[in-house]
Amino acid sequence: LCLTVRNLSQGESKAVYKNLNYDLRQYKRLQKFVHANYLLPNVTNLQDDQLAVFIRIGSDYKNNYYEYEIPLKLTPEGRYSWQSANDRSKVWPMENMLDVDMSVFTKVKKARNIARSEGKVSYNQIFSEYDADKPNNKISIVGNPSLGEVKTMVIGVRNLASTEKSGEVWVNELRLKDY
Repeated sequence: LCLTVRNLSQGESKAVYKNLNYDLRQYKRLQKFVHANYLLPNVTNLQDDQLAVFIRIGSDYKNNYYEYEIPLKLTPEGRYSWQSANDRSKVWPMENMLDVDMSVFTKVKKARNIARSEGKVSYNQIFSEYDADKPNNKISIVGNPSLGEVKTMVIGVRNLASTEKSGEVWVNELRLKDY
């Protein structure tokens, strides 16, 4: 899937969604390859970590979901050979790899529920924490989603910079692992 964004303002995101019916409780990991590059000419001066890819899974895409967000590293401009492992790692850098331990969603939900019992947040507010294993990646929850009844999946691009940005993000091969 290729997501091309032009002049995305600060904090703005664009996404695509798919309706589905999955029980993800039986899997330990969610993975997806991710690539990012600037558009030519690079008029918005896109740099590393200014765009992020996110994936939402939940019973809907607005009120009950988990979200995992990764700031993206850009692929340097050039020609690449798919026969070269070094070139493949430049196009699909490991820093961009969506590799989520599914237990982080349960952990953030428990943390949010504790904060809710203390009167600090509510179900309809976004509650976020950073992944302990990958401290640049953010995990969020809204509402009361269930990994046992996933009805929607959203994949999108968000501008983390303070100015408008344009770029292209590719996502490939959604994998559920460790059955």
